[in-house]
Amino acid sequence: MKPPSEKSAGRRKSRPSFEPLQPHEIELADFFVRMAGILGVPRSVAEIYALLYISSGPLDFDHIQGRLGMSKGSVSQGLKFLRDHEMILSVKEKGARRERWQPTPSLAASLVALLRSQVLPALEQAQPGLQHVLADAQQRGAQPEVIERLTRLNRWNSRALELAPLLLPPPGV
Repeated sequence: MKPPSEKSAGRRKSRPSFEPLQPHEIELADFFVRMAGILGVPRSVAEIYALLYISSGPLDFDHIQGRLGMSKGSVSQGLKFLRDHEMILSVKEKGARRERWQPTPSLAASLVALLRSQVLPALEQAQPGLQHVLADAQQRGAQPEVIERLTRLNRWNSRALELAPLLLPPPGV
């Protein structure tokens, strides 16, 4: 009788092994992770984007998962996030069954799409709440310095919303 390791080796196809990330790839991933953290984007999303960004060609799901050592769920969610925010493109080669991914051609366009989808909605959603907090503080007779801080915060949020269309090109440009 064969030992269990020999039995399973004959039946099961072995998983390909992927080379670990190189120092320059880790450094780029760290950069994207820091930038993503500012926008509240998950680390896994930034790492996937960095790997695609530095790769010479499109990568398939298994390659991304193998190189980054992430769970299937993390890779799936990360690719969905990047696709939904127009940061990556799906590439399907003729005759190939696997979908492969690459970054969109313009990093600036990707950043604009991310700001438009993450930052602007947060500013818009915050506006009524900030106005309510200020009105409540005024009604309660809060200290003048507190009312001044809340007034400045409301003004900053309103100005950010006014300036956004001037700073961000229209969608699709």
